[in-house]
Amino acid sequence: MKLALVCGLWSLLVVPFGGRPAFGVEEMTPTDLSRELEEMPVLTGEEWQTLQLDTKVAFIWGVGHVVTIEENVVQRHPELKRPDFTAKLAEGLRGVPMSTIIQAVDAYYRNNPDDVDMPVLRVVWRQLVKPKLKTGIADRPLATSQQ
Repeated sequence: MKLALVCGLWSLLVVPFGGRPAFGVEEMTPTDLSRELEEMPVLTGEEWQTLQLDTKVAFIWGVGHVVTIEENVVQRHPELKRPDFTAKLAEGLRGVPMSTIIQAVDAYYRNNPDDVDMPVLRVVWRQLVKPKLKTGIADRPLATSQQ
């Protein structure tokens, strides 16, 4: 399990966490959860900075869960294996604790206040994943500029 180590990162889970809902009343939620969404909203630094720690953990855990599911599918169907975003995410985050991911994202937005519109997963990619990769998505060479 490549990303059982990471324990997550993708869907915004609205689950009880520590005995209370992951989205607290005091938090700004990215969307009105009572209406049907046409597409999944992208979590940016603006929303990230308003989230409680348990909600950040749920987000990271959710992403890891999606990656883990994909890896299990590829194990059963090896013909589906390819160096896509999910595989590279797993490779770059292998062995990285969730707390380290959260701290890195928090620090990035704190140190780069002009980048609050940047998606959280782009921050994770640039700060944690890309530096550990030898090749990028589809095994393309990594550009010297930020991907």
